[in-house]
Amino acid sequence: MVACYPGNGMGYVRHVDNPSGDGRCVTCIYYLNRHWDSKVHGGILQIYPEGRQVVANIEPIFDRLLLFWSDRRNPHEVKPAYATRYAITVWYFDAKERAEAKGRHRMAAAQKDDAPPATQTNGPT
Repeated sequence: MVACYPGNGMGYVRHVDNPSGDGRCVTCIYYLNRHWDSKVHGGILQIYPEGRQVVANIEPIFDRLLLFWSDRRNPHEVKPAYATRYAITVWYFDAKERAEAKGRHRMAAAQKDDAPPATQTNGPT
């Protein structure tokens, strides 16, 4: 995934990359921001390691590679950025977990396709 924050105070809310067992194990982020000054430009990635009182503040500086577990162990957010901020994210997948997630998705889609069509009513008659 390539992310470009336009620099108008946009960020990304606190989340977990893999909250439901979709196969993502490791998140890898590569930053492409030359001459980045977080005091001026913002855009820090904050990681809230599960069970710890500390917060990791990661500056999105050029040529930095960041790796962390994609599951609930590392909720994170991107604080508002006030300059154009670029990052490339790649996920390492666990093959078994990914196959199971795809199976769940296919089963849910098949059940949805087999459901009778919804009927619309205009209220009691």
